[in-house]
Amino acid sequence: MTEEVARRADANANNPYHKTAESYEAKLRSPLVRPFREAEEKRLTQIFDALIRPEDTLLEIGCGTGYYTRTLVKRARHMVALDDSEAMLQLVCNRLPAEDQAKIEFVHSEATHYLPPEPFDIVLHLGVLDYVREWQKFLTHSITHARRAVIFTCPTTGFFGQTFHYLSLFRGIHVMRFRREQIENFLREGYPDWQLDMERVGINSGWTGGMTWVATLRKREPET
Repeated sequence: MTEEVARRADANANNPYHKTAESYEAKLRSPLVRPFREAEEKRLTQIFDALIRPEDTLLEIGCGTGYYTRTLVKRARHMVALDDSEAMLQLVCNRLPAEDQAKIEFVHSEATHYLPPEPFDIVLHLGVLDYVREWQKFLTHSITHARRAVIFTCPTTGFFGQTFHYLSLFRGIHVMRFRREQIENFLREGYPDWQLDMERVGINSGWTGGMTWVATLRKREPET
């Protein structure tokens, strides 16, 4: 066993999401989480309607159990569903009808280790950046392999985002939180030709600040 294989095997053994794939969606449907998820889904659906075209190719990084995969595959010509958990990928595959399976490729890989032969029209990672400490490297990978847009979600630094962070610590999981300025500075320094749209969702009052950012990076059209 090589050092790299051993490292990944050890990481997978200690990853709680690999051990609890079957209960993952049950947690998302819990009464506490449901209002936040519904707000996120409503905004994402608006973005999907506006940006995804029937001829598009999609890369979904961290597809999980396919909560969004099942609708994304119906919107595009072809997509790749990527996850570093084989249990998650198997659940998604088993849930898709044959006509959708024909349009989708399942890839078992860590996100930044996946190097597609050509860019995708749109790259998505929903609920993934929460757990990525090297987020600049992660977003760089997403932008590098996207022709037109990157769609993602991540926790805010508001009351609910902070609560999510501290509750996750009890389970031994470190959840990242983000400010708009972090993403803006990242783009300004490395990708000035990409435009950012970010919106807080999930009980977004003046003092709570929402729980989740729903964000879109779009490549600016060249001036004529």
